[in-house]
Amino acid sequence: MTSSYSICLLPGDGIGTEVIDCGCRVLDALTAQGGPQFIYDIQPAGYDTFLDVGHSLPSATLEAAKAADAVLLGAMDVAQIPPHGGDPLGGLRIGLEVSASIRPSATIPGIKSPAADIDCVIVREVTEGLYSRDEYMGDDDAAYAIRVITREASTKAARMAFEEARMREKRSGKPGLVTAVHKVGVLKLSDGLFLEACADVARDYPDIAYETRNVDACAMDMVREPGAFDVILATNVFGDILSDVAAGMAAGLGLAASACIGDRWAYFEPVHGTAPDIAGQGVANPCATVLTAGMMLRYLGEGSSADAVEAAVYAVLAEGQVRTGDLGGTATSAQMTDAILAMLNA
Repeated sequence: MTSSYSICLLPGDGIGTEVIDCGCRVLDALTAQGGPQFIYDIQPAGYDTFLDVGHSLPSATLEAAKAADAVLLGAMDVAQIPPHGGDPLGGLRIGLEVSASIRPSATIPGIKSPAADIDCVIVREVTEGLYSRDEYMGDDDAAYAIRVITREASTKAARMAFEEARMREKRSGKPGLVTAVHKVGVLKLSDGLFLEACADVARDYPDIAYETRNVDACAMDMVREPGAFDVILATNVFGDILSDVAAGMAAGLGLAASACIGDRWAYFEPVHGTAPDIAGQGVANPCATVLTAGMMLRYLGEGSSADAVEAAVYAVLAEGQVRTGDLGGTATSAQMTDAILAMLNA
């Protein structure tokens, strides 16, 4: 019997709407082939939503996200949203009780990249750290931000990292490795607690190797020895930075997918931004969103469909005949999606 899933769509801002449409075309093609069916619920969120209703994540949107089987996001212009307008991504992460962000980075055949052998996943705690949004002014000349690290959130992220390492080990046959990054020499209490939680979880996974590295040394080693990493486990800000380093060493942000997953809910988003310089022109690269939809399919238990979608994207990129401007070509978003669909149907 064919499975059916409710998908809450948050198109966002800029090119978000355009690439989300491309992702849905690929999902609908799976349905046409007899695969899973999808019921879409489009909801507002982001900067344009703030301008319309005064808040970037309306309560009705969050409730719709909770009611869905999964949430698929477009890029959102969070930088322009003032503090009183809310934080749509932070609100989703807290409201959906996600444990961590998962961002894979790997070299892709046919795509020129600085690293020929990078294949890693950044697992990043995303609800606290320096992004806890707890700031205040001491006086007119001093601003303070509070870095919050809790055992509970650190433990959830660590467990997700070790589970990811175990799954990767099963797929590749290579020994799993989790690298926890920190700056405990300076942040003795907060990173000390983070590492303590990570070590506690590591004892439950004796089959997975575990190590720690200073975040600055890890960044340097990612450039010098990109193939040395498997799963990198990090707090919010460190993971945010390292995941962009990994994407840059691999195929670039235009091909980077991500997921934020918790025990009950999850949302999926391409890593790239809203690209206002090309918004509305129909030339944005849809591949990151399509690969993100693949991650969503895997989360929903549709592994064969996820494999097919990823294989179609990689085949188009390897062939190199159809590429958008960011990849050195002239194809439109629709033409790139058409090429992916042709591979999928083949």
